[in-house]
Amino acid sequence: MISTPITTGRRFAVVLQPGDDVLDSIRAVCAEHGIEQGYLPVFLGAFTRVSLIGTCAPIADHDAPLPDSVHLEGVEGTGSGTIAFDPATGAVLPHVHVAVGVKAYAANGYAGHLLAATVHYVTELVIEEVLTPRFERRPDAAAHGLANLYFEH
Repeated sequence: MISTPITTGRRFAVVLQPGDDVLDSIRAVCAEHGIEQGYLPVFLGAFTRVSLIGTCAPIADHDAPLPDSVHLEGVEGTGSGTIAFDPATGAVLPHVHVAVGVKAYAANGYAGHLLAATVHYVTELVIEEVLTPRFERRPDAAAHGLANLYFEH
């Protein structure tokens, strides 16, 4: 386990419009307001389509990272996430997990890491800026080499 106190800065309410790409929009808000890192305590909305890490096939190794994804249409849901900074590229890296229900199938639920999403109706979120420590993503051997959040002091 890794933990640290954080110092927060500004807080932004964001409303995404129909057709907006969710992850690109989060990056655009960060660029517009000079946000390098933070977290999403509020994330909710309706989406024409989402892609999540997941599979409908048997999983051979439940401990290994899953390379597959599922694609859903006509969903509503909620989630949260973090935004880290990549010092090598200067890019902000949103990492969002969601739980969504497919409206046409009795709101049958799916949950996981958000790979892509397009807004159907309005999507609302809050970005809470983190001033310190620096949020970075680094490969973590304990997590099969996946990039985990790291706090640079």
